[in-house]
Amino acid sequence: MQIQHENVQVMPGLPFKYYEHSPLTSINVAPHWHQGIELNCLTAGKTLKFVTDGKTAEYHPGDIWAVNRRSVHSASGDPNVDWAEFGLIIDDDFLQAQLPKSANWQITLVGPQAKQNDPTGYAAIRTHLIAIHDILAQGISDLARLSVLSHFYNLLVLLAQSFTIPVAPQNVKTNPSLADTVMDYIDHTYAHPITGATLARQFHVSLTTLNQQFNANLQMSVNRYLRLVRLMNVRRLLLETDKPIDYIANICGFTNNKTLNRNFKAWKNLTPTAYRQTYARYHKIDTSCFQNRPL
Repeated sequence: MQIQHENVQVMPGLPFKYYEHSPLTSINVAPHWHQGIELNCLTAGKTLKFVTDGKTAEYHPGDIWAVNRRSVHSASGDPNVDWAEFGLIIDDDFLQAQLPKSANWQITLVGPQAKQNDPTGYAAIRTHLIAIHDILAQGISDLARLSVLSHFYNLLVLLAQSFTIPVAPQNVKTNPSLADTVMDYIDHTYAHPITGATLARQFHVSLTTLNQQFNANLQMSVNRYLRLVRLMNVRRLLLETDKPIDYIANICGFTNNKTLNRNFKAWKNLTPTAYRQTYARYHKIDTSCFQNRPL
């Protein structure tokens, strides 16, 4: 499994990409990431499992949630359920031009917990999201675009006021393109014997600089991101195959079973074997589902 980098194309005249789940396709979405903040709204279905940077959350009809910049995320749900879900991916250049401080946002809009913390703000954002959905469903015109933008700007204000934690700015000039390039490289070569040090040499920067860029753009070091990608692929193989643990360790970039066991247990509080025995019978991923979110 390669974690895909989604190249987001915004809608004409609007500062975001809009997507809506098609009832003819699976609700499952393979792991991917993109530069912009994503907002999601589930309006019908059952329990949707949503994994963000290796952490699983469960959402139900009526829930809304956000995904922070460059967070690897995926979704899975019952294929026999009628799902209705839609969302926006905000153009990051637009957002930072309008709100420069948003470069240091950490979004806290995460389903029921966010609703509990600020029920009024949560309900208002959901109302604006649904209004955008309903207007776009009628087709785009100049007046419709203005109406969508009015809801969108109100939504941004509510996010800023109620559902963001400022991350301490790094004392370094950020270089998102470097972080994105290295992330994409890791996503394709995680099985190889690469480390933060070898990546730094390959991309002609110091390890300190590379870690500064990853911390500034992802709030994690390059080695932590590499380990996360490897662990997510281990988890997939544990649940989708009956391959031996030593084979999985090797093909996902871990030097031996002991190293895999230590890292996996720190991540999931279970050894790989125990995790497989506990969850494999419940799990199924459609890895072709990334295409279900049209540009």
